Amino acid sequence: MRQIRIARILFRFSAANKGIWKAIAPGRADLASKPQQIGQIISRAQKSKFKGILRPPSEDRGSQTRFAISVQAHLNFDQGLGRLANADAQLHASTRPSLAGARSFRASGPFASKLFSRLFVTALALIVIALLSYVAARRSVDFPVYHYAARKMLSRTGPMYGPQSGIGWPQVYRYPPLFLLLFIPFALLPLRFAAILWAALKFTVLGLLARSLFSRLGTHGLVWQLLSFLPALPYLAVEFHYGNVQFFIFALAGAALLCLDERPVLAALALALAISVKVAPLFYVPYLIVRKRIAVAALALALTAALTLLPAGYFGWHTNVSLLHQWVQQELGIAATAGEPGIIGFPSQSLHSVLMRFLVSLNYGELTDSNYPKLNLGSFDPLMVELLWFVLAGAGYAGLLFLARQRSQSDNLTIHGVAFCMLLLLEPFTQMGDLVILFWPICIAVAVLRDDADLPAWIRAALYAALAG
Repeated sequence: MRQIRIARILFRFSAANKGIWKAIAPGRADLASKPQQIGQIISRAQKSKFKGILRPPSEDRGSQTRFAISVQAHLNFDQGLGRLANADAQLHASTRPSLAGARSFRASGPFASKLFSRLFVTALALIVIALLSYVAARRSVDFPVYHYAARKMLSRTGPMYGPQSGIGWPQVYRYPPLFLLLFIPFALLPLRFAAILWAALKFTVLGLLARSLFSRLGTHGLVWQLLSFLPALPYLAVEFHYGNVQFFIFALAGAALLCLDERPVLAALALALAISVKVAPLFYVPYLIVRKRIAVAALALALTAALTLLPAGYFGWHTNVSLLHQWVQQELGIAATAGEPGIIGFPSQSLHSVLMRFLVSLNYGELTDSNYPKLNLGSFDPLMVELLWFVLAGAGYAGLLFLARQRSQSDNLTIHGVAFCMLLLLEPFTQMGDLVILFWPICIAVAVLRDDADLPAWIRAALYAALAG
């Protein structure tokens, strides 16, 4: 109460003596709003001497006025020290600008350090990608096929399909006309430089896909991320060295599965583009239907049809239809490897090819490498083995669809990994580069081993064996 009374006295005194108040307290009209500061000054004034020992003011107006002047003098003294310190700081800043700059630099130190770290990591990543791309592009196998085929298309010389396509058998062009149109920017560049850019794009896409997948799985920490990469490195190295388009097909399918809920239209477009370049991702359309993503599956089919017909704007309607017919005939011939193994040039790792190697006597003399050992346990009719493959593949795919229908929507990543494995097993032709698809299941397996402490011992052992193999 005494402090409030003193504040009131100060204001009364200022109203009566405006000239004196301006001289001793400029700009202090807000004194009443600072009771703590007033209290400190009063306490100090009561304990110090201002032309004698100050006593608490008596009730007469003269004593109160003198005491108020004393309090204000102490307040002015404190403010004077503050103004003196500010003036001294400004003087140093004006005479020595480097000190002001140093203070500013220190104040922005954390931000500058973080920005520098990001720039350094980005530059280092670009350098690593450039070096790896240069190494991967050396003696590329499949990329020159695309490059020569696209240049033949642009110059309208030579067939686009058949033994004389690409750079000649066995490195023939095996994709729809749409892919050559998409490849034109690379075809306009020199082969060597285009191959390096192609590999650099792959490394960039791999980094983005891995980042998204690790984020969904909660795979944080460099050790766990490296464990997710290591088992897939041999397949990634083979695919990147070949320069095949398979990795981009996998990345598009993976992006589609990751975007199903947040961006369904983008997911449909990514899946449609993958199907339009290589028909194998059509495998995911029934899968999405049983996973109750009917709208995405339907839109993907519609976009696939539109993308397949899009090259008619470049070739003309009849030429595009003719090219599509040639492509279908060629792929059907390659799928029937029992009768014409020389079309592919080497055995594949699919269920179809494994059955053929073990149950049919194939003529490996027509392959690029004729030194493959004969592994057949019998010499059955190739048509019967084809029928057996159809039955087994159909049963396996039906089992996948049943499992996909039963699994909850919260378990999307795991069931997607199972679907990737089944695709490798059931498609007619699976080469080593196609095994990059296993990167997704490997990431799932590492996440399960890390997070699921209640995992049965036999499942844990099986996962460790699969990752080690």
